[in-house]
Amino acid sequence: MDKQVLVKIKNLKKQFIKKTGPFFNRKVQEVYAVNNVNLEIMKGEILGIIGESGCGKTTTARMLMRLMKETSGEIWFEDQDLCQLSESQTRKVRKKMQMIFQDPYDTLNPGMRILDILMEPLNAHEKEVSYQQRIEKVKQTIESIDLKPAEDFMYRYPHQLSGGQRQRIAIARAVILEPLFIAADEPTSMLDVSVRAGILNLLLELRKKMGLTMMFITHDLSTASYMCDRIAVMYQGRIVESGPTKKIIQSPTHPYTKALVSVVKDLNYFIANRENIILDGEVDATRKQVGCPFVSRCPHQESKCHTVEPKLESLGQGHLVSCHCHSDIMEKTS
Repeated sequence: MDKQVLVKIKNLKKQFIKKTGPFFNRKVQEVYAVNNVNLEIMKGEILGIIGESGCGKTTTARMLMRLMKETSGEIWFEDQDLCQLSESQTRKVRKKMQMIFQDPYDTLNPGMRILDILMEPLNAHEKEVSYQQRIEKVKQTIESIDLKPAEDFMYRYPHQLSGGQRQRIAIARAVILEPLFIAADEPTSMLDVSVRAGILNLLLELRKKMGLTMMFITHDLSTASYMCDRIAVMYQGRIVESGPTKKIIQSPTHPYTKALVSVVKDLNYFIANRENIILDGEVDATRKQVGCPFVSRCPHQESKCHTVEPKLESLGQGHLVSCHCHSDIMEKTS
C-alpha cells in the first residue's frame, strides 16, 4: 500500500531584493533564496533537509509554516494549497503544523513562566477547554518530554533552566496541540554535545507515540543519518539530490552530496575507500547562475554544465539527482 502524501511543495520560489551601494546611487540586486523547489513528505516519515548555510533550508521551512510569503509556487497540506488560504483560514491550519526553532534562548519569552508559555497555544486554539483542563494538559506535556515532576518546572522562568531543558520546553510548546506535522530547524545545533542525543531521541520517541510527520533541517549529515527516513540535499535554493537515507549516505551521486558525505568522519566507517573532497568557495545566492548552480565548484564539470540547468532525474528506488554527469561519476566510483 502506497504511503499517503501529507505535504507537497511544487515549484516553490522565494526572491528577496537587496539594495547595495551609496544612498544616492543604490543598486537593486535579486537574491534567490529558494529556486523552484519540489518536495513530497509522506505521512509518518522524517524528511531531512541538508546543505550549507545560505542554501535555503530555513527559508523553505518558514514558507511551509506560513511565517513567510512565497514569491511563487504551491504548498499543499492535507489537500489544501496553503498559499491560497486567507489569514483566518491559515490560523485554523496552524494547530496542525508547528515549528521547533534553532535557538531556545531566543524563542522563549524570558518574562513568562513555563506554565504561561505552554498555555499560550491552548489559549489560542482550545478556548472551549476549561482552565483546569488546560493546566492538566500542560503538566502531562511537560512530563512527556522527560521533565519530571512537572510542578518543579512549570513555575520557573526560561533563564532558570539549562539549554537542554529550554529546548525540551520549546518542543513541548510545539507538540502540546497534538499537531500532524512539525518542522524542526536545527533543534540541536545550539546545544552542548552531551545533551544533543537526548533531544534527538526525544523527537524520535514523540514521533512514534504521536504519529508525527517531520521536516528535519540540519547541516550535519551524521545527525540526519540518525534521524531521517529520507534526505533531500539543497544547494543554492535547489534540491540537487534526494532519496532514502541509506542510499544517500552509502551511494551519493551528486558531486555536492559526495563532498558533504566525505568530510563527515562519523560516516566514513560505512564506506570503504572514501576520499575526502574539500570544496572551494561558498554559496552565493546573489549571483544569477546560468546552467548548473554547482558548476563553479564542481570537479566533474563539462561544457554542457555551463549552459543547461540539469533537472532532477530518477535513478530508481526513490533516488533523484540533478546532475548532467551523474552516469560518469557513478562509473568512476563503482
